Amino acid sequence: RLKPNTPSPPVPRLHCPQPPQGPREMAALSLLLALAAGALPSATALRVDTDVAGSLARSKTENLDSYSFAHFVKDFQKPYAEGSEEWAMREAIFRMNMEAIQWANGANHPAMTYKMGLSKFLDFTDAEKKSLLGYKGRGSRVKESDAATAFDRGGKALPFTFSVTQGKRAKLLGNVMDQGNCGSCWAAAAVATLEGQMEVNDTIMEEIERLMPYDQKVPSVPTLSLQGVVSCTANKRHCGGTGGCGGATVELAYDMLKEYGGLPFAAEWSYSGSTGECRRDVFKSHRIGITGYSVLPSNKLHPLQEALVSSGGPVAVSVDATNWFLYSEGVYSDFSGDFTVNHAVTLMGYRMPEGLARGFYDIKNSWGSYWGESGHIRIEMKADEDRHCGTDRKTHDGLACDGDPDTAWVCGTCGVLYDSVFPYGLTIEKVSR
Repeated sequence: RLKPNTPSPPVPRLHCPQPPQGPREMAALSLLLALAAGALPSATALRVDTDVAGSLARSKTENLDSYSFAHFVKDFQKPYAEGSEEWAMREAIFRMNMEAIQWANGANHPAMTYKMGLSKFLDFTDAEKKSLLGYKGRGSRVKESDAATAFDRGGKALPFTFSVTQGKRAKLLGNVMDQGNCGSCWAAAAVATLEGQMEVNDTIMEEIERLMPYDQKVPSVPTLSLQGVVSCTANKRHCGGTGGCGGATVELAYDMLKEYGGLPFAAEWSYSGSTGECRRDVFKSHRIGITGYSVLPSNKLHPLQEALVSSGGPVAVSVDATNWFLYSEGVYSDFSGDFTVNHAVTLMGYRMPEGLARGFYDIKNSWGSYWGESGHIRIEMKADEDRHCGTDRKTHDGLACDGDPDTAWVCGTCGVLYDSVFPYGLTIEKVSR
């Protein structure tokens, strides 16, 4: 059931709120410009336990006037010593971010269809944020498979709204990963997509449930080893990085799965937040394998929607997430113009635009469940998504491999239509040690 079936006017520019006038508002605007330009200072990246922040009772977007840096340090378990130089530097970034949040959320402008709010990123430098954006795709994309191209020919009528979790169990589909400060978004997207396709596959799930009572190595929540992908995926062409926490692609992750015969459960090899060494012995256990993966036609909406609906499971997509860090809730949108595609995420569903009602993509991120809408973000699906395009002029910051072009043509809100991949032909195998 997982194999695919066989065979306007210019984009309007969003209007920003009126420029702020007072000193605090100007500081907030300066920060927003800095976020867009990537101008914050750099420092050593820090791991954060978002589960602690997830228990906070306060609103992430309202009544934040009294929320201090000391509160933030305590809530998010930051390791800074009060009175130190790092405390002062982090507090300055925190204050600018808080002013930006309060100004943006209070603007009441129709173009602001989302809210910013509290998250572990409030004191992150630009270098730390960039380290999380580990999607390192190709300036010249992997050629889509013949099976995937069939989606482009189908012309199949699609539902107005769709979610992979509709009427399904959600042990895996509901799981949100936290990649920490490792640039492993590409691996997280590959694993989350595979787990989702696994959970909608009744044959695979029935076999897992049959094994559970008799084999302690089969966990009750059969999440897969993200660390296995991070540590064992080769990136020989240095696609914007060196592999592991340095970045790679979803396609490379699935190539690794085919080479190794599948992926073990996370209970066999848990996530460390670092690249580490490849432990081949761990693959001599239960493995979830794939027979192949489909790379969908680039920059086209209908094949992406059809793949989601036809497979019944999620699809890994690439996006420009440069300005996602302060997102909290609502439907995020972007300006028409150029993109820097730098992050891999998991598409879980959509709603088409109709009249004044905005359409959106439901995307699961890998920044923990406290960020955004329980770990998800909704980004706008425009009425003319296929023509909401621009050029990625920084492909070697996040898109190119050695020898690839310096630019790429990218379409969709945040470039979401550029690179879409999902696995098919799932298998389960028990290997004797």
